[in-house]
Formats: sequence, structure tokens, C-alpha cells
Amino acid sequence: MILWRLLQAIAVLALIACLDLATKATPLRGEGWNAGRLLYAGSGIVTALTLFALAAIGIGQARLRAQLERIEAALSKRD
Repeated sequence: MILWRLLQAIAVLALIACLDLATKATPLRGEGWNAGRLLYAGSGIVTALTLFALAAIGIGQARLRAQLERIEAALSKRD
């Protein structure tokens, strides 16, 4: 479970870094509009969100496995 949480933390850091890169591609924090930088930041954001989703799926599977083990233990006690 700790590795899934670590993957989520890495995904959040990557998302923050990509958002920083995206804002530097705008007149807000950069020299002007930079389409290449925006595209690069956008692809990084998609990757970061994918990592976050994979970690969430892994956590869900671990919880499901634990719940199934509890159900199996309860059923074996009934027999």
C-alpha cells in the first residue's frame, strides 16, 4: 500500500511541475505565449494524471483483496 501512496505523491509532484511549466508558457509568468512549452506541459499533465489513476486502481485492488479475505474468513467460520 505504501508504494501506491508513493506513486500518488510522485504523480502530484509531476502535476505541480507541469502546471508550473504551463504557466511559464503564458504571458502571466513567461515572456509570451509559447505553444511548444504548452504542448509539452499538457503531455506531462496527462502522464501525471495517468500515474495518479494507476495508483488509485492499485489501492482499490488492495482494499478489495483485503475485503475478500475478510469475507472468506467469515464464511469459513460459519461452516
